[in-house]
Amino acid sequence: MKPKLSDYELATIAYHRDTLGVNPVAVDVASRVMQVCYYDRDKKLLKNFQLTRSKFFEFVEKAPEPLLFGIEACGSCNYLSRYFESKGHQCRIIPASKVKAFLKLDKNDKIDASGIFKAMLSSVESIPAKSLENQLLMNIFTIRDLLVKQHTQCLNAAHGILYEHGIVAGSAGVETSAKITLGFTDAQESFEHDPMSSAHFSVIKNAVFNILDNLKEQIDTINKYILKYGSSNKTCLNLTTIPGIGLQTAVALNSALGDPERFHSARAFAAYVGVAPIITGSGGKITVMGIRKSGIRSLKKSLYMGAMVYLTYAVKNGTQSSWVKDRLKTKKKKVIICAIMNRLARIAYAVVKNGEVFDESKCNLIKKLR
Repeated sequence: MKPKLSDYELATIAYHRDTLGVNPVAVDVASRVMQVCYYDRDKKLLKNFQLTRSKFFEFVEKAPEPLLFGIEACGSCNYLSRYFESKGHQCRIIPASKVKAFLKLDKNDKIDASGIFKAMLSSVESIPAKSLENQLLMNIFTIRDLLVKQHTQCLNAAHGILYEHGIVAGSAGVETSAKITLGFTDAQESFEHDPMSSAHFSVIKNAVFNILDNLKEQIDTINKYILKYGSSNKTCLNLTTIPGIGLQTAVALNSALGDPERFHSARAFAAYVGVAPIITGSGGKITVMGIRKSGIRSLKKSLYMGAMVYLTYAVKNGTQSSWVKDRLKTKKKKVIICAIMNRLARIAYAVVKNGEVFDESKCNLIKKLR
């Protein structure tokens, strides 16, 4: 049984075609095939068919009229959005959670494409696509986080190996690499009486040292590039005028924000980063909960450190009527940190949108901390 469209959906399709001049087309994106769904006005039925990636791109290029593509948010949605726009079409990226409300009980490509088509005809808000520069900048931070994670994993593995041989290299910290080097040297000396054991341990030591040196070199290279880019970018320099925001965090904020017009408000950007609180309620009672786990994790880590700077400064140098000191009496420390993270993201949005440096006299957060 083929899905039927309501009168509202048919009217919306007619509005897009006659007024906006575009024909809505939903696409369920996959790595090898694309499920295409659109309404055929001549035959008055909903077409839903599958194309390979090469055939799909031919379909886009040979389209006789401008199309409005609706796709689910996924890994390649930003690339596809830029590709559609380069061919003279438009694109709406719809969150997967919003599409789920239009799906049936079963699960296959046709049902997914039909759900995306119905979602794009409704009033569901779409996600703004990233520019190529911003996407590449975020990819740099992704690779950097991966290298830092691998460096930590290697340090932990070295700790474990040394501990198996009775050597405690200390806890993780700034001097961890130096402690591990000293620990491996002491262990190597303890194996001098056994040539075979010493040879085995030399292989382990050389492998660990080479991995740590290689990872540290790559991390330093990426950090230098990020700082170089930030020092030559006016927007990043404006963001560094915000107390608690360093150059590296400024570059991360700039890469996540891009064009401020992509977000309709400062709260929308804070929610995109993942630092806006969850608001729920019913029957006139509204409850403000914690922040979501979703968002840009690397940026949330940087904002957390900036919020810690704010909090530490307020506790040490704030007056007795300081907003933070009053909140610490009734709220947990991390709740206040999350609130400051939320405010930092909103301040960053305002600084980028206005194209000006941070003005302390216009910020209520600074006044509250003093």
